Amino acid sequence: MNQEAVKAALTDCIDHAKNEGVLLGEMLERLGKAGFCFAALLLAVPFVQPFSLGPLTVIGGLTFTVIGWQMGRGRISPALPKQATRLNIHGVGWVRVLEFCQSILKFCNKFTRVRKEHWVTGDRGESLVGWLILSGGLLLAMPMASLPFNNSLPALMIVFACIGWLERDGLMVIISIGWGIATLLYFAAVAVAFFFFGSQILTWISQWWPFK
Repeated sequence: MNQEAVKAALTDCIDHAKNEGVLLGEMLERLGKAGFCFAALLLAVPFVQPFSLGPLTVIGGLTFTVIGWQMGRGRISPALPKQATRLNIHGVGWVRVLEFCQSILKFCNKFTRVRKEHWVTGDRGESLVGWLILSGGLLLAMPMASLPFNNSLPALMIVFACIGWLERDGLMVIISIGWGIATLLYFAAVAVAFFFFGSQILTWISQWWPFK
């Protein structure tokens, strides 16, 4: 039912986006609990590409954190800041994003199925997915010097968590956790590299600096 509700919402959003547009808050009210994963999936898609989106990354990360916190705490429907709920989904850009979301769900239908349901059902499963979205948002908001893939990995974590809940596929949630681990390893490797090269640069400067 969650998947069908989101599919219908995406189709409705595309129709409205091609015409007068529709407010994000209105769509979320129609979806109820499915609105958490709908909003997270919709907002995560632009971050999957490998390049940093600058300040939008921090804003997006904090939005995911709010969505994940509310879902993890068992709210019935998402309550976003007024600026987010008044976001008008309209224009060619949004149409492309929505159509890409549709493509993701259609593609996922080829390999997703109901399995490992204990990962995604009941209050425990809903809470787990909520905390995964929250964690992905925090990782997305971390300042990592606009490095390649620092958006993609947390965004994929969020996308797979949402797909897992919508499709009732616990394996997708496990993969989401894997993306989270990959993100942490990537950030750790970057931090180590910065520390190593930074130390080397400081050593080189100290050797060649004329005023000691």
